[in-house]
Amino acid sequence: MNKSQIKGIAVLIFAIIAYLLLDNNFMQTISGILCAVGLGFIFKWIPFKKQNLSE
Repeated sequence: MNKSQIKGIAVLIFAIIAYLLLDNNFMQTISGILCAVGLGFIFKWIPFKKQNLSE
């Protein structure tokens, strides 16, 4: 596992805990977005490398 996957797991756990503890619909939506970002980090869907778009 690399650092971005570990960060993704941490974000995912934080989002799940926030979803279970909060009763506000807006905060549950935010925690759902955090879950999606966490999964993106875990499965490496969010790239961190600079890409050359002129090619």
